[in-house]
Amino acid sequence: MMVKMLDGIGKIVEGYNSVIAALENHRVEEIHIKEKNLQSKKIKDLIELADHKKIIIKVAKDNKNWKFKSSEYIGALCKPKKIFKDSELNRFLKSNFIVCDHIQDTNNLGAIARSAASFNFDVMCIPERRSARLNERTFKISSGGLEKIDIIEYKSIFTLIKKFQSMDIWTIGLDMNGAQSVENFDVGNQFLAFFIGSEENGLSNEIQNKLDEVLNISTTNKIESLNVSVAAGIAMQHIFIKN
Repeated sequence: MMVKMLDGIGKIVEGYNSVIAALENHRVEEIHIKEKNLQSKKIKDLIELADHKKIIIKVAKDNKNWKFKSSEYIGALCKPKKIFKDSELNRFLKSNFIVCDHIQDTNNLGAIARSAASFNFDVMCIPERRSARLNERTFKISSGGLEKIDIIEYKSIFTLIKKFQSMDIWTIGLDMNGAQSVENFDVGNQFLAFFIGSEENGLSNEIQNKLDEVLNISTTNKIESLNVSVAAGIAMQHIFIKN
């Protein structure tokens, strides 16, 4: 699957938290709400905010008039969110990065973005090819997280690693066989880029050999491995606490 998103993403967002986040990010152009939800206090507050910003609000009387794919009661049409190229990496010198290597599940991408926003990982990097898309579902699962971080699309993960290292940003892989645990890893004040592999294959040995460190997450032996978005969230949270 090829992902070409440099013209922007997030033109449609669904779900209350995602719409609020897009509204705060000044991207919303038009809001759609199901009529039966108009009396909700949080919807009334949202409408007041939208009115203040002079944003169009349309009400759907029933599901037949609902224009969105999901069963959510609120959705928005938005200006596209900008996607940066890997050649623009220098714009983000003082940032922590989460690098996704061919994640295939949109739910996982959304969950990773949500954790990244929660734990001050300001930039998520995704490959140009063979990756899940950042679509309406991803925005919904991120619960506003994709509005809080920047997205970089990269062509070669090996070129990306070299760029990070030339910027003095530590490149850290996450793998169940990593040399030390993320819990014991000493971050100091260093900015870093966390690399996480695909759901099925993880990070290849070739990639791991190029990174500065490869860490693991301590678990019991009852389960073979963690879901990739869960593992990413745990790792980012440990770094957040140490910083």
